[in-house]
Amino acid sequence: MEILDEAYSIVNSLLKKVKEEERENIEKAAQVLAESLEKGGILHVIGAGHSAIIGEELSYRAGGLVPVNPIMNTDINVYHGALKSTEMEHVEGYAEIVLRAMGVQKGDTVLVVSSSGVNVFPVEAAMKAKSLGCSVIAITSVEYSKSLTPKNKYNKRLFEVADIVIDNKVPRGDAALEISGFEMKIFPVSTIIVAFIAQTIVALAIKKLVEKGVEPPVFLSAHLPGAREHNVKVIERYKARLKYL
Repeated sequence: MEILDEAYSIVNSLLKKVKEEERENIEKAAQVLAESLEKGGILHVIGAGHSAIIGEELSYRAGGLVPVNPIMNTDINVYHGALKSTEMEHVEGYAEIVLRAMGVQKGDTVLVVSSSGVNVFPVEAAMKAKSLGCSVIAITSVEYSKSLTPKNKYNKRLFEVADIVIDNKVPRGDAALEISGFEMKIFPVSTIIVAFIAQTIVALAIKKLVEKGVEPPVFLSAHLPGAREHNVKVIERYKARLKYL
């Protein structure tokens, strides 16, 4: 049980740091998202490699927002070729193609996820989304990113180009657990921490809408009474813009 205890301790320590140090930034992100949703905007979630998992995490979820557009069906995602996704993260201009194909438009919110935050794709995604008139929220590891040299022509890191930055506190290299007899660290923690941050932003944005008297577009679990009728109704409002449906 030693590994379980250590892993649990690591995750709780990182979550505590996020809660204590990123509260204001999470609040800002939720406010921006709530304002966009109230005006009919949607939340696009984009990330390369495993960072793209957060798009799936937020979309089509019981108790979650309906207007979430996860950017998944691209060559930047692991399940369309893991080795290819790593290469595509360095291709200039690809982020713009993806954002255009996904229907990102003025007034939307774009969540860009990248713990390292130095490659071409996340930086260009943030910059292009801003040029389209979107609010850009970044979830990244500031310390990790600062330890790396930017790998893009802009010489920028994601935290330097986003409107709102939430530091996920993930250590350099993502893996966070050491075991005796093995010199490499194991147990990557970014997905666990980022999922918590992203879901918290969404929950807080929903709360803000309710406080303003605006009914939030939220999915009801398909297993509950009345779910079909409710979900069909809310999906209809956004179906034209949600590419994965």
